Amino acid sequence: MFYKCINSVKLAILYNKKGFVIENNIKNFNLLKIFLKLNIIKFVKIDGKILYAHINYIENRPIFKNIVNLFKPGHNYYISYKNLKKISIKKNWILIISTNKGLMNNFEAVEKKLGGLLISQFWN
Repeated sequence: MFYKCINSVKLAILYNKKGFVIENNIKNFNLLKIFLKLNIIKFVKIDGKILYAHINYIENRPIFKNIVNLFKPGHNYYISYKNLKKISIKKNWILIISTNKGLMNNFEAVEKKLGGLLISQFWN
């Protein structure tokens, strides 16, 4: 699920690792595509059933220091378009949301007027 991929990113940044390895499945791959758009990771290498992802550092500092996993089995947090629009204007967070149109960040979701299931949250 999503929490393994998010925790891998979180631990790699916490311990200043260059990258991490995760199982190759469609959910992890789609989540890593979102991380690529946000420049959290540099690139992803696919090797059969394994994904190699490399963290993006600028001057030995990660792009985002604080990552929170909001996707926990049994605890689903949903957000509507109206609440997402308010949060996107006032806060400097980046949220990853699972919508009926796929995974996207909060700015894309507001642009498409969608709400959905909260996956993770990033900020500096």
